[in-house]
Amino acid sequence: MRDRSGSVEHALMRRDNVAGRIDALAHEAAKHDPAIAALLARLADAVRDGREREVEGYVEAINPSALAESITGGHSVLWDILEVVRNVLVFAPIAVTWFGLSLAAAAYYGLIGRQPDQVSKPFLLLWEGGFGGTLPLNFSTLAIIDASLIGVLIVLSLALFIRSELRGRAVRARVLLKESEVRALLGEASSVGTLALSDPDAETALTEMAAEERRIYERAMEREAQLFDLESAIKELKEAAGRLDRAAETIARR
Repeated sequence: MRDRSGSVEHALMRRDNVAGRIDALAHEAAKHDPAIAALLARLADAVRDGREREVEGYVEAINPSALAESITGGHSVLWDILEVVRNVLVFAPIAVTWFGLSLAAAAYYGLIGRQPDQVSKPFLLLWEGGFGGTLPLNFSTLAIIDASLIGVLIVLSLALFIRSELRGRAVRARVLLKESEVRALLGEASSVGTLALSDPDAETALTEMAAEERRIYERAMEREAQLFDLESAIKELKEAAGRLDRAAETIARR
């Protein structure tokens, strides 16, 4: 029975150890993703209390890969935003060009209606002149806008490529190492979710643990009582020694 109670104690200690490591992981994740940190904290509580179903649910809800990327910094919100901006800007030059062409076509139609003799002049020349000052967005301005957008696209693409190539390998290595650590911890959390004992055996072992605790307490009380008796005896000896000293002084005066 003592072996069985010892196994229960070992399981409880292992639970606390795993729960503590999950708490540490939650504290680490809180800097990057508070939602994941809260989920890990609940997992730690479930492991500590031995709530098997909750442990399984929390473990299934956690994505080790995403958690590892979040903790190691492999997932950056800033760079994600820049990548989205780059992807959207790919269509910007086309949209701006067609928007400018639509305005130019309408302005050209109006100019020819007012001045039919202008039909002999090149379309681009009339556009550059603003179709008689009716269109502020001339051809050269539109070309500068398109060139600027393409330049921004080139810079963003180059920056994203450099980050991916130069930092990608180191980041991926850290992410993989952290992911393996997270997966191992989650697997251990699943394994210690409950005690490996049937209910009657667990109840018996816990009862014996309580009885052993009472015996230890009783022995401690006995030791304390003996210590108290020893202190009383020492006090009496000190009083007797004091009386002997006073008697010796009285005899010496005589």
